[in-house]
Amino acid sequence: MSTTLEAAMQELSKQIGDWWSSTATSNGAANGTTIVDTALKAKANDWVETGESYNLITSGSYDEEERKISSLDNTTGTLTVLAHGGQIASAVSYEIHRLFTASDKRQALVFAARHGFPSIFQEVWDESLVSGNWLKDGSFERWSAATTPVDWKVTTVTSTQTSTLPYYKHGVYSCKLSGATGTLAQSITNFGDLQFLRGKNATFTCQGWCDAASSLRLSINDGSTQTYSDYHAGDSAWTEDNPRNDGFYVTQYIDPNATQVTFTIHYTTGAIAYVDDARVISDYRGRLSIGYLWLAKNRPSSIYIEPSYYSTEEEWIRIRDYDIDLNGYLYIPTDYRSDRRLRIRGIGYLDFLASGASSTSWAATIALDSPQLDILIAEAALYLYGKMAMPNFDSGTANEFKGSYGFWQMKLADAQSKYRMKSPPATIHWGVR
Repeated sequence: MSTTLEAAMQELSKQIGDWWSSTATSNGAANGTTIVDTALKAKANDWVETGESYNLITSGSYDEEERKISSLDNTTGTLTVLAHGGQIASAVSYEIHRLFTASDKRQALVFAARHGFPSIFQEVWDESLVSGNWLKDGSFERWSAATTPVDWKVTTVTSTQTSTLPYYKHGVYSCKLSGATGTLAQSITNFGDLQFLRGKNATFTCQGWCDAASSLRLSINDGSTQTYSDYHAGDSAWTEDNPRNDGFYVTQYIDPNATQVTFTIHYTTGAIAYVDDARVISDYRGRLSIGYLWLAKNRPSSIYIEPSYYSTEEEWIRIRDYDIDLNGYLYIPTDYRSDRRLRIRGIGYLDFLASGASSTSWAATIALDSPQLDILIAEAALYLYGKMAMPNFDSGTANEFKGSYGFWQMKLADAQSKYRMKSPPATIHWGVR
């Protein structure tokens, strides 16, 4: 379930009675200062308040441009506006916002997404982390762009975020490798905790898919010694659920005085490869970053661990004595095995997202739809009437908006009582921070 920011803005506009959407019926002025629409002939000239109404273009060359309206001539159906980037041609769609601008409404909705917590929230169900894994984001879930995994260094090779079945194994993304020969690596520079593997044995595994032999392999490098895994078979298939069974792993003792601690995926040009679920496991347990999961206060409701490697039939085991520090790092007790997937459940703050990152683009989406969307709308309306409108009007108009604020307080309470989201059951902890 999801709703775009644009659709939420339109719904907010309709519910507060500030909605007009139409299409130009003739070409406007060449300099972009007019919009011509015969449907506007049915409106009084003072239907748009001079200096307080705005239009938003929603198609064509000047899509998303927002301008103040100067006047309406209902004889010809012509809106005069501050100049757009060019002529608003016939068949271009547009909106008119008379109470609040589209940008005001966008700001209100972004605020409401977080302020609506805990009546509305992002439900978190994540299986991308592995107990005892020293790598940060070994499942390639975090990307700053579609070609840039956040916690990995890409050299020469082209990396691409992939979410198409069957080309991922863990979480919701994998990393596709193509183009020139190169590497995908994580080192102390990317994640400082890797320095604590000095003087320890480490085993590096990865789920790999490759369509050519001698094209994909792994290595560990401590600055004086570099050890390689076998190559992927190149059989256009994933390694077995446990890559060790396919020889797709490497183990090395890392020198106590190592000048570097680097785990590298090597790719040779001419192949197409996908990698996922990269793990570095040692007899020394590391901490796991959960800050990127969007959990409220970094506190999950429950954490489970799989009983065996890539278990598909056995029931997962609830962990009852984990610890989370103030920086959002999770510590799993050592009596639970390393090298096992974790299932983390909880609730987090909602936000409008594009490609997994917070965004104010009209195309950004929020994990919410009707009827819970009514809670978001009511929160946004309260923001508009209570935080933005009242200080900007004379006393008579301000009193009118106070009445609107009270109305939306009642609407919010009603929506919350009917549609409040139910949180997942929580695990009780005794003596755990």
